[in-house]
Order: sequence, then structure tokens, then C-alpha cells
Amino acid sequence: LEVTPENLAEMDENYNFSRRLVAERLSMNRSALNITSTQQERFEQYNHPAYRGAVDVENDARFAVIPPGVDPALFDANACIEEEESIYRLVEERLARDIAEQRRELPAIIAASRLEPKKNHLGLVQAFAQSQILQERANLVLVTSGLENPLEEEASDEQTEQNVLAPIREVIKENNLGGKVSAFALPNQPALAAAYRFLAKRRSVFALTAHYEPFGLAPLEAAVAGLPVIATQNGGPSESLQKGNEQYGILVDPSDPTSIAQGLERVIGDVQVWEKFAQSGRQHVLTHYTWESIAENYLALIEQIVPAPAARRPQHLLPIHSYFHDPRPETDISLEELSHLFFSS
Repeated sequence: LEVTPENLAEMDENYNFSRRLVAERLSMNRSALNITSTQQERFEQYNHPAYRGAVDVENDARFAVIPPGVDPALFDANACIEEEESIYRLVEERLARDIAEQRRELPAIIAASRLEPKKNHLGLVQAFAQSQILQERANLVLVTSGLENPLEEEASDEQTEQNVLAPIREVIKENNLGGKVSAFALPNQPALAAAYRFLAKRRSVFALTAHYEPFGLAPLEAAVAGLPVIATQNGGPSESLQKGNEQYGILVDPSDPTSIAQGLERVIGDVQVWEKFAQSGRQHVLTHYTWESIAENYLALIEQIVPAPAARRPQHLLPIHSYFHDPRPETDISLEELSHLFFSS
């Protein structure tokens, strides 16, 4: 949130973050250990001035990174749900509706996320529009939630319609992409997993081109389903998709459609590159990002902490705000207190 002294009251009224922020400060200050999903979350989010005095992000004894996990029983390339074949048929029907007949067996560039400006569907569509290589080798498939035909159907939410769908439709029209782009909804996560497996059989790829992605579970789910991943370099994927010199996906600049297109072009149509990232990405997720491995990491940390939890806590503990002792309007966190947290030096 871009909070300023001028908009602080309005932002708090809209997002109600004052109590959450004070509660987070207390929790992080008094905990034996703070667990984040990424290093960036630790050093960027919690280095914000609003957390000053609560926790020192430079203190390794107070932080650990444990990412979320993927459920291989649902998303793995070898998994199979009861409705697997019916989802395959649903995807085929949607492709038949949107894609020109002679193109329907091509690989797909798959994006599956909420229709929000920050997810940057527009950047992906622009990348596809400017690349003749991609248009010759693949179709673009946007998997959404709620809208069965978002390229034709207006969203009930005005922000989604004006800021996401209308610009996408304009790029498709201006660049004659009709018959090359499909967009449709799937009912749930099991259906999404089945769709990934179906499209992986034609050497498709997954793309996440968000301007910023705090962690990015979706690319890992796609990877374990057998899809090579092209993802934003901003946020969690820069940690989860590369370890040292090893890359398990291709990172791109989401602000640059050329960068997105070049990342996709590396994989689409090149069997050897596709196989490399499909195999290494899947194995990487199965090794490091399943719920079983995540649980083992949590248990290992808990075993370290339980014998002496107080040893990790700071000597200076923040006082508990009066609102949490007696939650009434007159004891609530004031705008002055909130301003002090955000803007005091």
C-alpha cells in the first residue's frame, strides 16, 4: 500500500490495517521465531518502518524461511481425479469455441490467476501479440474464475472490466489475434490440475507475468503437473525457481513484453528445452515444495525452539495495546498512533 500522511486515514478506513499492524508487531516481537515464505518477505516487507522496534530483520535467530507447499496428490503429472476425462473434454470444448480449427492441437501458453491489474495479463497478451514465433507455435489460454467467456462477456465488476478485460480485448482486436486466444473458467483446483495435465501432453507452458508476486504457488503447481514455467522476476519466483546457478524456470521482466516473449520463445517449439524445464522443474518441486517436506521443516524448527523458547526472544517486549485488553471504540488505535508507526523516524 502506498500510504502517505495525507491518505493514511482514508487507507485505514478502506483496509482496516491499524489493528492488524499492531497485532503483527506484538506477535513478531514476542514470538520465539518468525517464519516467512521468502527472503524477500523478511528483508523487504518487514523492513518497512511500520515494523521498526518490533523485530530486527537482520537477526538470523529471529527468522526462518519456510515456503508454502504443493499437493502432489492433486497436481502431480501422474495424479488423476475422478472427473479427469470430463475436464479434458471441457478444455477441448472451450478451445473449439475460441481457437481456429487448424490451430487447436498447438501447445498452449497458459495463464491461470485472478483477473486483477497486478497479475498483468495484459503484458502477456502484448508479448503474444508482438511475437510471430509464438503465434505460429502456440495459442494463448487464459484460465479465469467466474467468467465462462471473458473475451465476450462483460465482468460484473467495473474495475475488472475497465482495467483488465477491456484492454486485453483491444490488443486482441488490434493485432488480429482472434482464433489464437482462448479464455474460460474452471470450477475448482482439481479441475485446474487436470487441465494442466491435459495441456502438458501437447508441450504447453505456464506463464505468470505478475508485476510482483509475493511467493507464487501457482507456478510450482503447474511445474509439478509437468509444465515448464515462465515467471516474473519480481518476488517469490526468483527464489523458488532458481537455486545458485541452477534454473528450474525462466524468469522474465513483467514490465517488458519483449522479455516475456523471449522467455516463452525459448521453450515453445523447442523439444529439448521443453523437456529440460518440464523434468527439472517437476523434480525440484517434488524435492523441496511438497507439504510433506514443508512439515518436516516446521517440525525441525519446533524441536529446536521448544526446549528454550525464551532464549530467542528479545529483552525488550512491546507493551500490549489497551484495545486488546478492552476492545472498545475509546480504546481503539488512534490515527496519531498509526501515523507514528508509519512516519516517525
